[in-house]
Amino acid sequence: MFEHRKAYETRLDAQLAQWDADIGVLKAKAARAEVDAKIRYDEAITGLQLKHDEVGIHLGKLRAASDETWEAVKAGAEKAWLEFKLLFHSATSSA
Repeated sequence: MFEHRKAYETRLDAQLAQWDADIGVLKAKAARAEVDAKIRYDEAITGLQLKHDEVGIHLGKLRAASDETWEAVKAGAEKAWLEFKLLFHSATSSA
C-alpha cells in the first residue's frame, strides 16, 4: 500500500509541476497579446492559479493522510484534479 501511495503522490506532484509550467506559458502569451485577448488570458490565468493552489492543498492533505483516511482524501484530490484539467483544457482551447 505504501509504495502504491507514494507512486500516486509522486505522479500527482509531477503533474502539478507540469501544470505550473503550462500556466507560465499562458502568462507569456498573455504578455504578448492584444488588449482584448490579454484580458481573457488574465481571467483564465487567475482561475487556473486558484484551482492550481487548491490542487496543491489537496496533494498536501493526501500526503498527510493516515492509511485509514487516504482513500477518502484521494477521492477529494481526484475531484479537484479533474476540475483543474477541465478548466485548463477550456482555457487553452480558447487561447
